[in-house]
Amino acid sequence: MLDEKNVPPVELDERVARYLVNRRNIRSDQTIKSDEFVPYKHVDLSVNRLRSCADEEIWIFGRQVAEQRGKVLLGRTDLSVEDCHIESLSVIAKPIPKNPNHADIAGYPSIKADQKALALKLAANASKLIPTPDSDNVTGT
Repeated sequence: MLDEKNVPPVELDERVARYLVNRRNIRSDQTIKSDEFVPYKHVDLSVNRLRSCADEEIWIFGRQVAEQRGKVLLGRTDLSVEDCHIESLSVIAKPIPKNPNHADIAGYPSIKADQKALALKLAANASKLIPTPDSDNVTGT
């Protein structure tokens, strides 16, 4: 985990995780649907930096996200920060209490159709589902 008193800026060679709590966004082949990358209510998309994170910490942060949303953590998808820098998008450090690794993909346009166009590009760069270590294989449609 990053030092919460000294959180460095996000670098292009880092990776970030998007935690998955909606089955409908996971296809049967374990790829992630673009809807997972459309910001919900805001114009920023919450992700978690993997920098300086032990595997156990990555999943602890994911469970916290799921709990805050009243959902079950199904897994995560990872992206390189460089692959997130599409058009107006960038990844910025946004530490929150108990999670200095929190970040946002920022710079989404306010128009939903434009957000969806960027989400398609992010989804194309995202890893397949990485299931939680204690879960069975998760499939969607």
